[in-house]
Parts: sequence; C-alpha cells; structure tokens
Amino acid sequence: MKRVNLALEKSVQASLSNLVISEPVLSNSVFRTPLIQMSFLFLMLVLVSALVSKKALADQLESTPGSELKYSTQSHQQSLSPLQMVGEADMNLLWFSIYSAKLMSVDGDYQHNQFPLKLEIQYHRDIEAEDLVEATVDQWQHIGIAEQDIPRLQQQIEQAWPDVKEGDKLSFMMHNHDLGQFYFNDKPLPLIEEAGFSKAFLGIWLSEKTSRPKLRKQLIGADK
Repeated sequence: MKRVNLALEKSVQASLSNLVISEPVLSNSVFRTPLIQMSFLFLMLVLVSALVSKKALADQLESTPGSELKYSTQSHQQSLSPLQMVGEADMNLLWFSIYSAKLMSVDGDYQHNQFPLKLEIQYHRDIEAEDLVEATVDQWQHIGIAEQDIPRLQQQIEQAWPDVKEGDKLSFMMHNHDLGQFYFNDKPLPLIEEAGFSKAFLGIWLSEKTSRPKLRKQLIGADK
C-alpha cells in the first residue's frame, strides 16, 4: 500500500512539473517539437512577407508618376494649387432666393475642357434630396442629355446627395468628363467614375443650352 501511494505521489509531481514554465525564455528543446517548429516558421514567413510587401509598395509609389496613380474610391484630394474664382451668380425663383453659385478654375478663367473645374452651390432654403434629383433630371432633359443615359446618371446623385438645409454647401469637382466628386459642406462624398457624368452635371450651368443663360454668363465670367 505504501509503495502504491509513493507511486501515485511521484505521478502527480511529474504531471505538475509539466504544467510549470520554470524559465521565461523557451529552451532549444521546445523548437524540436514539430508543431512549434511549424508555428514559428509560419510567423517568420508572415513577417518577411509583410516587410517585402511594404517595400514593394513604397517602390511602386516612388516610381509611378502622380498622374498615373489611381484615384481613391472613398476620397479624391483637390488640386494642390488653390483654385481661383471665375464668376459667381445667384439663382432666384420669383421672389425666392434658392442658392448662390461660384465657378472656380486653376487660373480664374473658364476654358472648355480645362480641368479641374469646381462648382460650389450654397443653398438659401431647405430642399429635400428627392426634389434636387428631380430638378436635375429636368435640366438634363432640357440641355438634351439622351433619355437612355439619364437613369444611370440619376443613380449617381440618388446615391450621393443628402437633404440640404439653409446654409449648406454642395460642391462638385470635375477632374475630366468621366471623373468627378461631390463635397457636402467641404466633406468628400464617394468618387463618381461614371462615363459622361461630370460633363452632364456641370452642363446644367455651363452648356449653351442651359435654361439660365444669364446665370451661365455670370459664372463663366463672360462680363469680365
């Protein structure tokens, strides 16, 4: 009986010793375990891969000209050079003031196909997004945008525009005919890369077919 108890005691002590880490640093024998070896090698591979990827990205950014970098889908920075105002105008309907508009370019002059081009609109009344979209579609029809193109263009503003309140500012930066971005109170909204959208949207104010020719002349600085 005494021999059995002694054997049990030794067994318990052996089990406890396996659960205790006596040194803060793992001994070399630990790395002889196949599972630990695989885990260690995997961790090293991940670290090496991360370092290589980071260097490759840095090399790519350094060697790629700025004009060839792909625009971000979350946000596109405005031109590093501040834009200059081309002209400004107020939109009134009967005795109601609807909004004030400003057109800006790199050099303060308006030229066809010169980019970037920015239109800023500050609203003087509360207007729901649905009403803004409807008015925009009406203007697209007025300036002759093809009916089959309007639904896909309309989808872009339905997804982007919020309701506006008095004092809110909605701006649009046109980078080319197919690339542009809205800003709501100077905060960027998702980039729009829809074919023909930028040209169609600014065409509401800048097209020679606009329903507001006097406003157009003021915006493009025709009376300078």
